[in-house]
Amino acid sequence: MSDSIPPDYQEQINRLSSDCIRLCDEFNKFSEECAFICDAFAAVTRDPDDISPDTSEGIGHISYWLKYQVKDYREKIDELHQGLSSLRRQT
Repeated sequence: MSDSIPPDYQEQINRLSSDCIRLCDEFNKFSEECAFICDAFAAVTRDPDDISPDTSEGIGHISYWLKYQVKDYREKIDELHQGLSSLRRQT
């Protein structure tokens, strides 16, 4: 490596690579859960008369959970992006 590259550069790359792999694995699991939830929502809404107050509350709870899971993934992706951008500026 060039002398202009900081000594901890490889360590930062390794950390960001690990973070990226972990995030991808987490997102794959989340994506599978979302597919299941979407199928369940579609099944429930086929007969709206059968939507009980408990079911409605459950849908609201899951929707809230999904919203914040997506927000959390967006923040994690932004952190990785910032880390990679920072490394790119260092080279």
